[in-house]
This record gives sequence, C-alpha cells and structure tokens, in this order.
Amino acid sequence: MKRLKAAVIGCGAIAHNCHLPGFQKNKWCDLIAVADPSTENLKKAHEKFKIEKAYTDPLEMLETERPDAVTVCSPNKYHAEQAIAALNLGCHVLCEKPLCVSMKEANAIKKAADKAGTIFMVAFSNRLYKGNIVAKKALDAGKIGEPFMIRIRFAHEGPSPGWAMSDWFYNPEKAHGGALFDMGIHAIDLAAYYFGKITHINAMVGTLAKKIAMEDNAILQFRFASGKLGYAEVGWTSKQGFAGVEINGSDGALVVDYSDSVQLVTGSTNPSGKRVIRKKVIEKNPTAGGWPIEIDHFVDAIRKNKQPEMGLQAGIDSLRVALGAYDSDKKGKTIVVG
Repeated sequence: MKRLKAAVIGCGAIAHNCHLPGFQKNKWCDLIAVADPSTENLKKAHEKFKIEKAYTDPLEMLETERPDAVTVCSPNKYHAEQAIAALNLGCHVLCEKPLCVSMKEANAIKKAADKAGTIFMVAFSNRLYKGNIVAKKALDAGKIGEPFMIRIRFAHEGPSPGWAMSDWFYNPEKAHGGALFDMGIHAIDLAAYYFGKITHINAMVGTLAKKIAMEDNAILQFRFASGKLGYAEVGWTSKQGFAGVEINGSDGALVVDYSDSVQLVTGSTNPSGKRVIRKKVIEKNPTAGGWPIEIDHFVDAIRKNKQPEMGLQAGIDSLRVALGAYDSDKKGKTIVVG
C-alpha cells in the first residue's frame, strides 16, 4: 500500500497528545498539514512537530491538500461539518468523541460515509486499553460465569486548567455538553463494548463544584437489550477515587482498576458481612495502549480496508444514549433509546 497523506483538523491538547505524534511515528503515514482557527495553536504545532503546511480554515486545507486520512480534533460543534467535508473528498476519517451534537448531524455523517465508502473511526480510546481488551476476553471466555451488572467510573479534575489549550470545553455553544459529553460518552461506549446494545437510560446531571455553564458531574443508569443492568459515574471534579470498570457475574467479578491492575475476583459474600475474597491479577498494565496506539489502530483499519469496531455505528449509538441521558435528566424519567 502507498503511504498515506494525513492531516489533522484541530491542534489542541488531544491533537498534541495523540493525533500529531501518532501520525508522525506511524511508518505508513506522512503528516502533510494541520488546520486550526487559532494561530497560536498552529504555532505550537509547528514548533513541536515541525509541520510546515498550516491553515486557519480546515475546509481550505482539505480542498488544497486532498489528504488520504483526516482526524477531526476540533470542538464538538464542528465535528459534523468537518467530517462530512472530508468524507465528500473521499478521505478516511477518525473523529474525536462525541461523534457530533445531534442525531440530525449523525444521520448526515452516516449518509456521507455510506457514499464515500471509506474507513470511519471514532476515538473511543478506552477500548484500546490493554486492561479492557484482557477483561473482555475473560468475560467472553466465561471466567465470571453469567454477567449481570457493570459499573464504570471515569472522573478527573476537568480539562482545564492544566490540560486543555483553551476553555472551549466549558463553552456551551462549542461543546454542547459538559462532563457527560466528555467523560460519559466513553463510559456509554465501554458499557456497550462489554454488554451490548443499551436500550434504556436514566440519568441525573449537575454542576456541583465548578463555576461553569454546564454539568461537571453525571450519574447514568443503563438497561441493555440482554436485560443486564449497569451504571456509571462521570465527572470533572475528582482529585482521587476509583477509575475503571467492575463487572459482576454469577461466579465472580472482573475489576479493571486503571491505577492498578485487572483482577479476576472470586469467593463469597455472606449476609452477615463475612467475605471470602480470592484475587488473581490477569493484567498488570491496564492502561497500556490507548492514545499511543490509536492512530496505529486507525491506519491498520485503512490498510486492511476493514471498518473498526469503534466505528461510525458505535459513535451514533453512544451519541443517542448520551442525548437520551440529557433528556432523562430534563424530564425526570427513563428514556428508551433502542
């Protein structure tokens, strides 16, 4: 296969931490151009990654450079417009999460993707953590018997200050959602990765600590097509606490502790409180993978001409559930989403 001409739209923190270095180290790619309306972001990208061609207009970059592969790392508001423009030029597309901000936009992206016939991937990087890959294999192999419940907790102190290169995450016009759209979308996708299609969502969101115009915490409850249940806590206000996944089954549990290891836990719990706990570490490096291999995963899909599991449909499904969660909080009831 010929080398891929790659371009990146959006030169903020996620581009600097994942997309730009990912393309530069991939042996099948030449990173030919970047685009960002911020000249300061473009300057930083040039200084760090030595990219010569830089545009303040992403659509101009696409038309002029005609890349083979494009990643969309801009604020959520612009995902649909930029992804569709790239698809219309026959590009392979990797889009940051959430896929976009409405089901109308999602349907428009799907229409363009179906016409283009190119590879489309959504940046659900938690699927690429070694811990989740190992745990999913153990789950599918029946190591905990019949699974019935999943819980997920993804929380940190928020995108800024300290990580993001601007405050767009806290701008309702550009982000269209807070911690639920940022962190919750990962939890929703990962829940579906383990347990399959989510059919019902019940949620509460709140602004508990930050002085921002959107939610900084959310609690989500899921019902799956299989009848299984699950829940997630996501937030932008946590300095510490568990981060990862716990799956309970008839014969034990799988614990994916992002700060420690993946454990297969068996034993018993008596109503008196007496516990017998046996833990077996099945993976010592649960967060190996993720961002450092995301671009490789995208390029591998292109080379194999095979849509990735974390593809367009996964992006559409997770968006539908996330929007349903906002609707649930607003209406105070469970929302059917599938």
